Amino acid sequence: MPKIDAIELVTMRGFTEAFWGLYGEGGRAQEDVFNILENIYFEKFGEHRFSSFDAFRKKRNRALRKK
Repeated sequence: MPKIDAIELVTMRGFTEAFWGLYGEGGRAQEDVFNILENIYFEKFGEHRFSSFDAFRKKRNRALRKK
């Protein structure tokens, strides 16, 4: 697993890029990748970035549709 800096996860773009990068390595479900990134964020900032995987997925998909 590549080293992921929690600062990258602050923005939606950074979180999404880290998500797809880690997911692209294979062997993990999307929700598992989300949980890994959420744990990194929580350890650094003491709060969750998203309330759930579903909340992240919806926001990610809305951003993709806007492009």
